This record gives sequence, C-alpha cells and structure tokens, in this order.
Amino acid sequence: MNPRFFLAAALCGAVICGVLGVSSAPAGAQETPPDKTTTATLPEREVSNRIDAEIRKVWERDGIKGAGECGDEEFVRRVYLDSVGLPPTADEVVAFLGDKDKEKRRKLIAKLVDDDRFGEHLGDLWTDIMIGRTGRNYGGSTHLFAIWFAEQINADRKFSDIIYDLVVAEGKLSENPAVGVYTRENPISTANAAGLVTKNLTGVQIQCAECHDHPYEEAWTEATFNGVASFWSPIQMRLNNRVLPIDPEVTDTARSPNFSEDQLERVSAERRKALKAAMRYNKPVTLDGTAIKTDDRRFWRPAMAKWMVSDENKQTAKYIANRFWSFAFGSGILNPIDDFNSFNEASHPELLEILGQDLIDNDYDIKRLYRAILNSKTYQLSSSGGPAKAELWHFASAPVRQLSPEQFFGTFVEIAGGDDIARAYRMRSGSPGDQLKRRVEDRLKRMQNNPDDPNQREYGYNEESLNRFVGWFEKMGATWYMRRSMAQGYASIGNDDEMNEADGFSLTIDQALLVMNGEVTNNLSGSKRGTLIWKLVNELKDDDVRLERLYLTVLSRRPTADEARTMKAHLKDSKDKTAGWEDIMFALLATTEFATNH
Repeated sequence: MNPRFFLAAALCGAVICGVLGVSSAPAGAQETPPDKTTTATLPEREVSNRIDAEIRKVWERDGIKGAGECGDEEFVRRVYLDSVGLPPTADEVVAFLGDKDKEKRRKLIAKLVDDDRFGEHLGDLWTDIMIGRTGRNYGGSTHLFAIWFAEQINADRKFSDIIYDLVVAEGKLSENPAVGVYTRENPISTANAAGLVTKNLTGVQIQCAECHDHPYEEAWTEATFNGVASFWSPIQMRLNNRVLPIDPEVTDTARSPNFSEDQLERVSAERRKALKAAMRYNKPVTLDGTAIKTDDRRFWRPAMAKWMVSDENKQTAKYIANRFWSFAFGSGILNPIDDFNSFNEASHPELLEILGQDLIDNDYDIKRLYRAILNSKTYQLSSSGGPAKAELWHFASAPVRQLSPEQFFGTFVEIAGGDDIARAYRMRSGSPGDQLKRRVEDRLKRMQNNPDDPNQREYGYNEESLNRFVGWFEKMGATWYMRRSMAQGYASIGNDDEMNEADGFSLTIDQALLVMNGEVTNNLSGSKRGTLIWKLVNELKDDDVRLERLYLTVLSRRPTADEARTMKAHLKDSKDKTAGWEDIMFALLATTEFATNH
C-alpha cells in the first residue's frame, strides 16, 4: 500500500453525499407446475403509486415529512447498484445527467432490468441466501448455482417456477446446478433441508419447532414440524470421491422406512438411531394441515412445491415481495425478512398484501415487481434531509447501505479496468473451466506418477461430467467471476471460529487489497499505461477535467466546489503530479460514500 494513501485520505474526510393434490404422472417423471393466466389487475405504474400512497399513509399517521427527491447523480449510482450490482461508468453518468427526457429514469430502469447483469446480480444475492459464499463447494457449486439462477431471471421465468425447481431439484450437479442448495452437507439432514427451504423460499421459520412445540406459535407443534420436514425425508446425496471431477447427485428414495420393533432390534445401536430418526419424518403434511396421500416418496417434494407456489398460498408471494423490497431498501416491510409469524407485524401490512397479490396476479413476474419498486417516489427519495424522528421502517429517506461484497469488489474491478483487466487475467490464469481441468489433471498425474505410494488415492475420471462443468463455467463472464471470487475470498477470512459467515460486511481498503487479485491492485495503485491514473494524466490536459473524470469514475458524481479547491491545492503542493492524483484516488476510495449505496 502506498503510504501516501493515509495522508491523502485526510483530504476528503468522510465524503458522503447525504449519506395439494398429487399428480398421477408416471413413476420417475418430474412434474412441472401448471401454467397460470395473467390477470394484471393493476397497471405497473399504479403499483408504484400504491407503494407511495401506503408509505405516505403511515407518514401522515406518525407526523412524518419525507426527504425530497434525490438528484440525478444520487439516483443513477443507486439504481445501477440495485439493478446490475455495479455503479455506472463515468460515460454513463454523463449521458444520464445530460438527458433532458422527463421519462429518463423510467427508461433507464427498464433498460437495466433487461440487462443480463440484472440476472447476475440476483444470482449473487440468491446464491448467498440459499448456499452462502463458503463451505462445501463441490465442483464450484456456488458459481454454478449463480449461473443457473441468472439464466432463469434473464429468461424471464416466473419466480414461482424457479421456486418450484429449487424445491424439487434432483440429478447431478453438473446437469442441474439447482441441486446446489442440497449439497451443503453430506449426508443431507432432513430437518436442515426443510428449514433451509421453508425459511428462504417462503419466509417461515418452522425449524423452531423441531425439538419442542414452538414457543409462541401454538399451531406449530413438534408434530407440525415433522409433517413439513417429511417432504424432504426421501432426499439423498450420492457422492463418489474417487471419481474426478466430484459430481454430487441428489435423488429421492421411493421406499418408506417402516420397520418393526423386531427388525430394529436386529441392527446396531447406531443404525437403529438413524432408522428411528428417518421414521420420524414419514408422514408429509403441509403447514395448513393438508396430508399427502401417496406413499411414493418421489412425489412428496413436487407436492410441497405445488402447494408453496399455489395462488391460494399468499404467504410465499408476500415473502418474495418482502425479499425483493429488501434488495432495494436494505430492510423489509416485515423484519426479520424471513420470519413471518403471527407475532411479527409488517410496518405497512396493506402494502405487503398489495405487492404479494400483484405477484400472484402477474405470474410472479419479478422484473415487473422490481420496476414498480424502483419507479416509486419512495425509492427515489434522497438519502439526505430525512426527518430526525423517522425510523428506518418509515422509508422516509433513502437508507445508506453497506455494499455487498460482490458490489464492493465489482466496483474495484470496474475502476481498475473492467472487462479489459478481467480478460487479461483470464488469458493468463484461464477460465474457471480451465482451472477445474487443471485441478483434475494434476490429481490424475500425481496418481499416475506415484503408483507405489500407499497414501496416494486412486481416482477414476469422468470426461462427460468434466465437460458439463466446463460448459456451465464458460457462461460466466470474466468480470463476474473475478468479483465473485474476491467476495468468496473475503467471506473465507470473515468466518467466525465455527465457520459461520459474518452477517455484516465491512472492509477497509488496505484489507480489500489483500483479498483482491494482484492484477486489480496493480491497476489501482499504479500509474502504468492503461491505468486510470495514466489516462487522467496523459489523455486529459486540464486539472478540472481530470478531477471531474476521477470523481465520476469513483463516486459517480462531480466534485463540489470546496472539494475541487481542496484537491487542486493538494496537486499544487505535490512534487510528483502522478503521485498526487494517486493520492486523491485512494482518498476517494477510502470514503464512506464509496463503500455505501445511498
């Protein structure tokens, strides 16, 4: 780290701009959810208006006056980060600021939600929710899941269909990355799988009733949990560690584990304990008390999936609406976001009902929901000027939110060179598919070169599986892969002693440079040809223009008059002009404004 950075940071201080029916499909066939007819009861603009009306209704009740509308500079950075997970380029900011079209915000939102990076951003968010950034990562399962999820979003699939596919996911990881949600542990725990899916796809944390009746939900007894968890009892993971690449396979067993006491007495104590646990989860009953009639356990997860996304199950729709609201505001209409129960009240219950029903009426059209949220006046409030007595849940001003790890590192990559630097890195180190190939080849070579080593394991090789993995990885762009890899690097050093990922994300710039790829750090801290500093000094001839370009690149806005005076005074005092510009860049990177979405 250049020691001048610590001096330069004082130039800016903390710069902040405001700061159940079961199908009779043949055995082994995978069911698909039935198509629904779109009713579109509300025009999309009206959904935005209803959002604003419900928010203001609570303001009036509580005597709150909201902040004013955010300026274009504040809006453009925020909407890029919330839709594609990256800030706008300097050119994109200039183009937006110069656009005189009164509908330019609505048009930009539509453009960004249709950008492939929208799916990638949601892939980042939902991979963290469903799998996490660290832990078991067979064959790069977290990256594969993100790729799969992004494809579903960018193909405009109904989110209800995505939920369905996640609940019933089966097959090999290389064939169906959706099974990644079930590869977090081996053997798969019925209770954990049920808790993971119900919490993260419906917002119901029934796992509190696993060992005893729920402490405050009278209807959620231990028997209730057993019935819900039973839907996941048939699930198994087959894993052959002696065949490369390792390719987990998730399957459902058809046979129910019913054993007599005499049969249980004939097996070991350990086996008996496992069988009794399996027998506990053998009568699937949905949370509303509907029992599944078939004994063929291959139909149990499809039955649960159909119940979860049925039009009558408004809970799932409200949770999904709440989850996507939190992506735009940093918190939900109901908090915790994934803990719907009779004692947890939403701040705006009517609004949550409206958004959930609109999802049902429009076939879980996530892009429509997100456009409606981003086009609301509530979303476009300024982060400054909010009323002092307002709580976060009043949504009376734009909240200042920490960037996610993927947003944080992705922004660094963009500043360091974006696609150009990512392609250069890929040419030198290979794509993730190339890296997987090398790992497999290295293990096979070690085995072949040490045939007499008793500690050397013998491996088989599955070329078809490897080619499938590589095919998935080739769909991941170099820039996306870089930011995800760096985010995983952060997560691995941010785990606690029990390997749990930190809930919050805070990383100083010097810590970030330790996590980031060397190519990125070199392009950030150096002034060689092609870097941002080199371009400022050599391609632009006026300090005012250079300073504006640097601010637009790092903070997505132009400098204030006071900032411009301070920075130019530093340049005047700098013996080395290039070093002076580097100081200013690192000072901006060290600000709260850079590290937050606001």
